[in-house]
Amino acid sequence: MKSAKLIFLIVFSLFLVAFGLTDASAYYKKKVQVQMFQNAPGWVGTYNPGALMRDLLGQHLQQQENVVLVRFSDRKKNAPPRKPGKDPAFNDLAEIQTPAQIIVTGRILKYRPALPLKLESTRTEKKMARSAEIQIEFQIFQGQTKRLLTGFVLNQKSTGGEFPLGFSQSSLNLKSPDFKKTYMGRALARLSERVVPLITDYVNRVPLDGQVIAVEPKDEQLVINVGWKSGVEIRDEFVVYSVDVGFPDPLYKEDIGDRLNRLGVVRVINVQEGFSEVVIMAGGDFVKGNLVRSKKFKPLPKILKDAKFTSTPTFSQP
Repeated sequence: MKSAKLIFLIVFSLFLVAFGLTDASAYYKKKVQVQMFQNAPGWVGTYNPGALMRDLLGQHLQQQENVVLVRFSDRKKNAPPRKPGKDPAFNDLAEIQTPAQIIVTGRILKYRPALPLKLESTRTEKKMARSAEIQIEFQIFQGQTKRLLTGFVLNQKSTGGEFPLGFSQSSLNLKSPDFKKTYMGRALARLSERVVPLITDYVNRVPLDGQVIAVEPKDEQLVINVGWKSGVEIRDEFVVYSVDVGFPDPLYKEDIGDRLNRLGVVRVINVQEGFSEVVIMAGGDFVKGNLVRSKKFKPLPKILKDAKFTSTPTFSQP
């Protein structure tokens, strides 16, 4: 009888492992949003390089295993109105409300596209007409507090191509073959390929964050804005915090970071695509907007990471 029970437990355990039903097999996917990149100083071209970099990077991140790409954002009610069709500027993140845990943005430090050839071009001009160079400072922010988490600078040159970027409307279309035929288009594509592993590796090393979006005090339950799309499972536990953004040093009156005040612990009892219902295990005084952070790290398995990225590009700190 005991041997039959033992065999059953072994077979059942193998079934769980084979079909990925154990906690070890699950991993969290972080909500990431790519915002507009600030253009290089003095750029007066007919197209927007910062928008191209945002869209190109978003396409690459959308294909990553541990990322849920977020496109939604809204401006705070007390923020001044923006002209229709304008994207948020690099330094306007404080005005943005977004469900994303991570915001990726940055600024273009150097932007030298290939120049159109003239009949009487100098040797230097001919060389510049057959090459392009771009340098970008990438920055990663915490979505709720807008606190800068990390940053790095990447530079990319391209001497391969047929045309300068912007020679036709189709060359500005990321899905068009003409974009890949331009010098700067190839530089932008290669740069985005290099930075994606850095971003996804960072995302893989932080816990899953979300927010309280509803409080049901009668049932001692909350609703949080992360669900099975983010890898959340029943019985997962989260710590709930209130956040004091820009906590001041009482002695020197300077911003020394964001203060997290622990309010309690919740456990997931129901999981939907974009949200989960949780029961309160400890604590209280919860309100909408509170930060929730997973108690466990569930990183992307190494075997999947190795399958996606075979090498790690170098980068320099700004």
